[in-house]
Amino acid sequence: MGGSLSGSCVCGRNVVNINGKKYFFQDNVGEGGFSYVDLLEEAKSGQFVALKRIVCHDKKAENEALQEAEYCRMFQHENILPLIDHCLKSKPRLSEVWLIFPFYKRGTLYDEYQRLSSTNQHIPSKRVLKLFHGICKAVEVFHQHQPVAVAHRDIKPANVLLSNEDTPIIMDLGSVAPAKVEIKSFKDAQALQDLAAERCTMPFRAPELFQVPIHSTIDEKVDIWSLGCVLYSLMYLEGPFDQVWLKKDSVALAVQNKNLHFPNNDK
Repeated sequence: MGGSLSGSCVCGRNVVNINGKKYFFQDNVGEGGFSYVDLLEEAKSGQFVALKRIVCHDKKAENEALQEAEYCRMFQHENILPLIDHCLKSKPRLSEVWLIFPFYKRGTLYDEYQRLSSTNQHIPSKRVLKLFHGICKAVEVFHQHQPVAVAHRDIKPANVLLSNEDTPIIMDLGSVAPAKVEIKSFKDAQALQDLAAERCTMPFRAPELFQVPIHSTIDEKVDIWSLGCVLYSLMYLEGPFDQVWLKKDSVALAVQNKNLHFPNNDK
């Protein structure tokens, strides 16, 4: 299984070949950490897709990226982003895992917040409930997975796409992992804290992931906390700790003290 971005062009368009299927490169549409997202057009159907390229500098990173592909393949649900195809592209000093997903032109829930805020609008209560219900259904699928329940651990508006039918679709399964983690030592606690710092967005991160207690079990509840933060954001178009983050104050302290502020909102 392999992929290649050729140096040649067809009618001035870069050609991307993935598992024998040809795509035309359109644009770079996003990046974060060691991953990049490109907009492609399938040559045969003309359908637009998103290509996520995960750059891996060692075997550990490569295995983690392939695990993300496996989780994407594993879950088939209307509120979870489906994987169309994937491949591993090897280079001399690194490798890239390429994931092909459907492209949603409306972008993310966070993008929707920005659009609404710019015109001083809000999300009506009925739509809030519909969107939140869809997000919860996706999380339920993760938590009920057998034989081992998993947690997403990075549920946030920027990881929720919106379809043309206004269906919320959870993406970015790179943070997904078995839900239950037994913390038996300081080493276990520090390892999970470091992992959370790397993969769990701070203003939506559960309190127990900031300071993991020894002799404890971390489980699906981390996602429940994040869901509460997302519900808050649906009502106020920002997360409960976004202002703390923007002021560069301690988000960890605010979260652990549950220092919540509810804006006056009579809408």
